[in-house]
Amino acid sequence: MDHQEKTVLLKNGKPCLLRQAEESDAEMLVEYLKTTSGETPYMLREPEEVRISVEEEVDFIRRNREDPRALHLLAFVDGVFAGSCSFNGAERNRTRHRCTVGISLYRAFWGLGVGTALLEDILNTAGTVGYEQAELDVVSTNAPAVALYQKLGFETTGTIPRAFKYKDGTYADFLFMVKGLT
Repeated sequence: MDHQEKTVLLKNGKPCLLRQAEESDAEMLVEYLKTTSGETPYMLREPEEVRISVEEEVDFIRRNREDPRALHLLAFVDGVFAGSCSFNGAERNRTRHRCTVGISLYRAFWGLGVGTALLEDILNTAGTVGYEQAELDVVSTNAPAVALYQKLGFETTGTIPRAFKYKDGTYADFLFMVKGLT
């Protein structure tokens, strides 16, 4: 998909550039996955579980750019990479109306409006390319993320109990959240 880059203003008045991921971003994105996985207990994997190679990430970016129904956006604040957000969907006829959304930010950029900017662009674009419903799951104790999703119109439709099991033996539930795009 071709997506026009744009600049939005954040809560603190700083500009935030939103642009599509490019193959040259692959190494940066692999490191980003490792770092963000270690910054918070809300990510799907531990840092040591990030085993994707730069070449595999290049291939992922290439496939994403060639797919007219997928988008991977990156956010930059003052030229510094802040986070990413994406959507993609299924190929089966019965589920082609639904897309899955994912987002993560470096902790230093939480609370500035970067997540709102990314998600608003992603959700608008997903609706434009024909998706009728956006879906995501979130760790139930991630109150700032849950509040953001609710602010943007997502509703909790279910819970997956004990979806995460941490190294210390504790668990976290997932909330399944859905937003209509039509």
